[in-house]
Amino acid sequence: MLKLHGFAVSNYFNMVRMALAAKGLEYEVVKTFPSQEAHWLEKSPMGKVPCLETAQGFIAETQAIVQFLEDEYPDTPILPASSYERARARQLMHTIELYLELPARRLFPGVLFGRHNEALTIEEVRPVLEKGVRALNHLSNCGPYLMGGTPYAPDYMALFTLPLVQQIARETYGWDILAEINDSGTLLAALNSDEHAQRFNAESRAEMAEFLAGLNAK
Repeated sequence: MLKLHGFAVSNYFNMVRMALAAKGLEYEVVKTFPSQEAHWLEKSPMGKVPCLETAQGFIAETQAIVQFLEDEYPDTPILPASSYERARARQLMHTIELYLELPARRLFPGVLFGRHNEALTIEEVRPVLEKGVRALNHLSNCGPYLMGGTPYAPDYMALFTLPLVQQIARETYGWDILAEINDSGTLLAALNSDEHAQRFNAESRAEMAEFLAGLNAK
């Protein structure tokens, strides 16, 4: 059986769980936190989660895991059928990750973890987010999902990215960033109607206090 290493607070972990759920795959969750310990680096070379344990070995990095699942279990696809549309789906995933999630992540310490964000970091992040919004609007055609009437892997990335980016933008800049993303309300409502999304979000909220306590104890 597949084993997914990670923890419920991780948005990337939840993206992979949505992909597994969409494919109807059975798997075991192994609660694991990021670590630079040698035994974990043997499995996940950057020490990150999620990491998928398969019969062949370990795969880290969310987009690599999603592609493995699509290749290994093609019967219920989470990427479109044509090569062009699959490339567009990957472009959407890269756009969401590189130009929305990762820039916003630079501001997590001051917004989510009770620490401090440097003024220069705050200044640098906003224009990247603005470009990310522009690119996402150009690439998506919500109907209600990013690529039309069927949810695919980019939607699972958006589900666990856009609310976080909204929180970061609102608390840092007083900016309602979702209001500038085309049909984001429709998209998130459709995605959050899924029972798996509801469960994963509930588990994430439930584990947040434990995660923050551990983080602050370091």
